Amino acid sequence: TLSAQEIETLGNTCEDFARLQIETWDTRDAENLREIYTEDIVHFDNNPAFVGIDEVLGMATRMFKMFPDWGMELGDTYISKEKCVGTWINWGVLGLKQDDPGLEFDLLETRDNRISFWRLFYDENFNFAPIDYEFLSQFEQSWSENDENALLDNYSKNARLEDTLFDVSIVGHKKIADYAANMFSLSQSATWKLVVPFTEGEAAYPYEEEYPFPSNGGVFSISTKTPDGTACEIRAVVILTPDENGKIQAQETFYDANTLIECGRAK
Repeated sequence: TLSAQEIETLGNTCEDFARLQIETWDTRDAENLREIYTEDIVHFDNNPAFVGIDEVLGMATRMFKMFPDWGMELGDTYISKEKCVGTWINWGVLGLKQDDPGLEFDLLETRDNRISFWRLFYDENFNFAPIDYEFLSQFEQSWSENDENALLDNYSKNARLEDTLFDVSIVGHKKIADYAANMFSLSQSATWKLVVPFTEGEAAYPYEEEYPFPSNGGVFSISTKTPDGTACEIRAVVILTPDENGKIQAQETFYDANTLIECGRAK
């Protein structure tokens, strides 16, 4: 069980940064972005990546001219101990409508109270890169079957699972299976459901070595129970990076802070 005060603080901080970013972009004045980004901000949008505040401002200026009717607002946010994922809801661009918007998931890292790294993932409405639905479905099924042996085939032998909110950092598919067995015993019959899938494109220079394979992921609904047995739902964002064989090489997990508290995982 986590500290509810810590979870609430992390949740509020994540929401504040994600909201500030969108509200600043919504001013349509690129110079305002200097107030929220570090000088060495990295905007990692795969291809291309923009490095440094001047490159980001130049990109923003071009986008404001291209999309004068761009509408935007903040959706849900998800936390780990060090990073934040915010949902950026978009319409009025690329044919997206307000009643059927495009969802951008922004992985944010901060330093000195400013955003220093911004990595972008997109839902299927953007149609920028193909989503590997089979890859995501296998993940969803293996964590819903409550069978740790079913997980082994999905992870590479030296896969890394990171869940920093719960102080989890595991390397090796057998250790991940052992961890899953413990999770299954604590939350019997928990089922995972993919709610919103997302993906990214292939990385461009100079990031192709650090990110050799595009990650897929999504928002997942985890149906579980509170300590007193009441049914509840945890919402989580999971980012999955494959290896050359299509197995999970890396996994990062982020949580909707409110659902953790509602499900009794934070007190």
